[in-house]
Amino acid sequence: MTEKQIVTAFYLAVKEGDGVALEALLSETFELIVPAAGGVLAGRYVGKDNFLGVVLPGVFTCVDPQAITFCDSHEIICAEGNRVVSIAHNVGQAKTGRDYNQTYAHIFTIEEGKIQKLVEFFDTALANDALWGDSPALKPHEPFNMQQIS
Repeated sequence: MTEKQIVTAFYLAVKEGDGVALEALLSETFELIVPAAGGVLAGRYVGKDNFLGVVLPGVFTCVDPQAITFCDSHEIICAEGNRVVSIAHNVGQAKTGRDYNQTYAHIFTIEEGKIQKLVEFFDTALANDALWGDSPALKPHEPFNMQQIS
């Protein structure tokens, strides 16, 4: 698969809630980087197992899958070398009862046919208010810093 196809497969797996497909797309040393200070999801999270076992459950326990669609649509903005930049949207309501129509900007780094790094930008105020409610903050491996993006 090309880098663009890998990213498209990622969005489809998230949209359909296909954990097996999602797991197959991530490298063992996958990193999620959320450039934010504070909030429930902020900082650098390392490891596919950590992402699948801690981060995703932290997100998805705040939603009813029947009431929300993550990555309902996406558009690849550009792809150069092993990097793909895209935007994605989700629609629906969180368990708080609030609308959670979020827009994400993503920078993917692909290595050896797997997603190695995902930098995710989103409206943290919307997420903290509508999605997380009073959920406890997830513990990142380290706070965000600009060197993590390169």
